[in-house]
Amino acid sequence: VQGRQTIPILVDSSFKETVQHMLMTAKLPLPHLGLFLGSLVWIIALFLPVFHTTNGVVMGYWVLATGWMGFMVFQFAWYANLLELLGILLITRHPNWAMGLAVAGILLAGQAFWFEEIPRDTGTMHVVRLGLGFWLWYVGLLLITFSVILQSKRADWNGVAS
Repeated sequence: VQGRQTIPILVDSSFKETVQHMLMTAKLPLPHLGLFLGSLVWIIALFLPVFHTTNGVVMGYWVLATGWMGFMVFQFAWYANLLELLGILLITRHPNWAMGLAVAGILLAGQAFWFEEIPRDTGTMHVVRLGLGFWLWYVGLLLITFSVILQSKRADWNGVAS
């Protein structure tokens, strides 16, 4: 076809090797960018409404401060934050453990979608809808999880054992 330019495609290396090369030579590696963005979004979520309830809004910082008590009502999603943090901390020395913890964290965080009531000393607040802070919290955890997975793969390619 006249006027069209073709772009040569390198076919001498496999897709995995090409992706590996791109990840290894990036100025700002994708996992680092994902961890930064995920953490930033997670922090922003602290200052936004997480739940809209029959008694008003519940802010992210309040959920962070009190969510550890969720185990009393069989709500464990708050602990996803700790699993994600452990995943980040273990990423360089134990990449497979880090990846497992991060994936377990995002699965545990999914329990928050079923959270319908917030107990308190004077009764129960019923969750009417999820707020922007909730969605940013979950997106932040997703970004962190994918970043830990990508970084774990980089560590595997570099020969780091778990």
